[in-house]
Amino acid sequence: MDSNVIIAILSTAAVFSIVCLVLHRRYRRTIGKVTFLFNAIDNLDFSFNFPEQGHDRLVNESLNRIRRIIEKARHDLMERERYYEQIINAVSTGIMVVDERGSVLQHNEAALRQLGVEVLTFESQVKEKLASEDFSVRETSALLNDKKVRIIAFSDIRNELSSRELESWTKLIRVLTHEIMNNVAPITSLSETLGNKADDADIKEGLSVINSTGRQLLNFVDNYRRMTLIPKPQPKLFYVKPFLERMATISSEYSKDSNINLDIPVSDLLIYADESLIAHVVTNLLKNAVEAGATSISISAYTTPDDSIFIDISNNGNPIPSEEAQQIFVPFFTTKPTGSGIGLSISRQIMKQSGGSLELIKSDTTSTLFRLKF
Repeated sequence: MDSNVIIAILSTAAVFSIVCLVLHRRYRRTIGKVTFLFNAIDNLDFSFNFPEQGHDRLVNESLNRIRRIIEKARHDLMERERYYEQIINAVSTGIMVVDERGSVLQHNEAALRQLGVEVLTFESQVKEKLASEDFSVRETSALLNDKKVRIIAFSDIRNELSSRELESWTKLIRVLTHEIMNNVAPITSLSETLGNKADDADIKEGLSVINSTGRQLLNFVDNYRRMTLIPKPQPKLFYVKPFLERMATISSEYSKDSNINLDIPVSDLLIYADESLIAHVVTNLLKNAVEAGATSISISAYTTPDDSIFIDISNNGNPIPSEEAQQIFVPFFTTKPTGSGIGLSISRQIMKQSGGSLELIKSDTTSTLFRLKF
């Protein structure tokens, strides 16, 4: 064979070998980059960027594009999850997702609030509470990452029933008081006029009794009407500390023998409520403490991790007997000879309309404690 042909064949083989070697190295380098890409993405690391110049420019541009597409998809997914989480937290219904082992995978803020817990890890924590008559519970099943989960939705129906009952009674009282006052007022007026003109002593005395009884009835019915005429709250932000300091100063005018102590560690604590209506509640509680013979009254205000704000008003006056403690918020229940029995009932209504609550926490020989929650 001609030597030139042999040389040409050997040269071609050498070139082919070199090309194969270069392609193999480039292949291994590309495989290494792809492996690095997936390892980084698997570790949620999107900070890398391949240089888009040189011999691997097209490969690097493609890998960088893959990174950007996956990073954008992950970002969109996270935004969608945050959006759904905000929606779930905005609803008043408690929601929790439970796996087959009873572990709580997810829950909203309403669930913690209604169940009265700060941490919700296992269904067993609240299973007994959810089984009570206080909650309406609905449950459905779903698949999450190929695993069966239960989605439990629940509502605390106590406040809902209480609000509906209160609304019904309010409407009934308004109608009754309107009709009674419209019919009794002319009787009292006419009996007074006729009594002034009557000459007969017996008739005059009888008309006087009718007039007196009618006025007492009007006064009694007017107390009912006052319960239904609580103005709608006009909430605004106000600072708790100066508000309670003002309440203590006003109360000291009619409680000369009582010492009022304030404990407000957070000076810039704010409440969003109708200040004048809340002042009515606080004033009523302070007056009750004085009338109970308290010589020391304590007022404290503080906040909790769930952003609830509490105002505690305690006193060392005569304790409320346990049989009476169950009825103190019932309209017209009173142990005072001249009391109307509507002060605490109106105070609780004001707090309920303000989105809060008023509760008797305890009453014993050491102290009586009322708590306002916002």
